[in-house]
Amino acid sequence: MESLTRIKVRYAETDQMGVVHHSVYAVYLEAARVDFLEKAGLPYPQVEARGVYFPVVE
Repeated sequence: MESLTRIKVRYAETDQMGVVHHSVYAVYLEAARVDFLEKAGLPYPQVEARGVYFPVVE
């Protein structure tokens, strides 16, 4: 299954060279994960209510 999530990069998330700071990657990945689950018909709150969690370990 493939999914595309578009995220608008905000100026505050970049350095003076226009490169996204590494600390923002996890935020973008979480947004993509939530979007993916929504598109699959599994809203994240419902998934968590069932006791299923997706920890980020690396």
